Amino acid sequence: MGKRIFWLMMLILVLTISCGEKKESSKGAGAEKEITLRFSWWGGDTRHKATLDVIKLYEEKNPGVKIKAEYSGWDGHFEKISTQITGNTAPDIMQIDYNWLYNFSKNGDGFYDINTLKDDFNLDNYDEQALSYTIINGKLNAIPVGMNGRAFFFNKSLYDKAGVEIPKTFDELLATDKVIKEKVSKDAKSLDITSTDSGALFFIEYYVEQKYGKPILTAENTIGVTKEELADAFKFYKMLVDSGAVVSAKDRAGAGNFPDDQNPLWINGELGAVLTWNTMVGQYENMLKEGDTLVSGDFLTGIGEHKSTFIKVNMAFAINKNTKYPKEAAKFLNFMLSDPEAAKILGTVRGIPLNKSAFAELEKEGQTKGPLAEGLTKALAFAGPKTSPYIEDERTRKLGLEITQKVDYNELTPEQAGERLYIELEKLLKQMTR
Repeated sequence: MGKRIFWLMMLILVLTISCGEKKESSKGAGAEKEITLRFSWWGGDTRHKATLDVIKLYEEKNPGVKIKAEYSGWDGHFEKISTQITGNTAPDIMQIDYNWLYNFSKNGDGFYDINTLKDDFNLDNYDEQALSYTIINGKLNAIPVGMNGRAFFFNKSLYDKAGVEIPKTFDELLATDKVIKEKVSKDAKSLDITSTDSGALFFIEYYVEQKYGKPILTAENTIGVTKEELADAFKFYKMLVDSGAVVSAKDRAGAGNFPDDQNPLWINGELGAVLTWNTMVGQYENMLKEGDTLVSGDFLTGIGEHKSTFIKVNMAFAINKNTKYPKEAAKFLNFMLSDPEAAKILGTVRGIPLNKSAFAELEKEGQTKGPLAEGLTKALAFAGPKTSPYIEDERTRKLGLEITQKVDYNELTPEQAGERLYIELEKLLKQMTR
């Protein structure tokens, strides 16, 4: 009897240990299924909130997957991503600027090839033409979010107060500027064509394309203009600045180097127009004083006979080539970019989407109209020749800003500025393309 009890107790002990091991094993397996994806992006508060809401929705629908959000403003974001990629600490999913592909993936091997994730990401929602912008050596390095174009946006209320029509040529701009100064404010200006990170570089691009039909940097990564043509563009820019109609880099410095959408003149209703990316229009509209109205205007002409605005993919989403979870990353991206609920939440915080499903949803919601959409439509119709992505490289932007400032402070003549830009671009192109 005693032996039976002994062996019965031993059996219970073995079964208890076994069950415990199974529980621990089961627990371990569950932990392995629970994954965390790091996702980084830049933007303003509206974009941050909408993106966080989509992340929350995805986590609710996909238990076991956590999305760690890493977001910031634009300033310093490129440097941060560069450091992370170089140090192999980059997030699983990254919002990147289009031209960054050529910084980090010159041969197409810098990011995960999304073509290999077709089972988890629906590429049928995109036209081949759209995807072509982010394909390098046959590898789909990123998913383009939308198209972006530089367009003119006007404060219609300011022109109404002055009793003049919104200008369509630069001559009209200069003429109406005098009326605005007389009737509304002597401190008013009619156009801001500079920016905090590139100065007047994109206006110089606008000028040479309209007058000469050539970009500063060609799609083949060569310089497309002469020193003399660049000097001509700087002469025109300086004439506009000296007339008092246009905001200069010197004006910006005097007002505290404000972010592009926070020009005090714009906020006070004393700035007529901006030449900026169509995806920025919401931020500018939000900064207008109460009662003022922003409208998409025509492209200012009178320089030459060519179309001349700059078009690009506004941004893209790439997957880290070293991610442990490529399929899961693709599934999350597919949800964020294609799901109808996600499309409603995101709206146009990243511009008009290229994704067919998201576009259809926003069209139903009436969000594909207004200045944002109108500006893009006009930009697409007035696009100049295709330009090298290196025109947007951080080094090129800084060069443009440096030269613009020297022209504004009379440290360089337009002729010297044209020569300097040409020579320095030659050096930069060698660095960027080698």
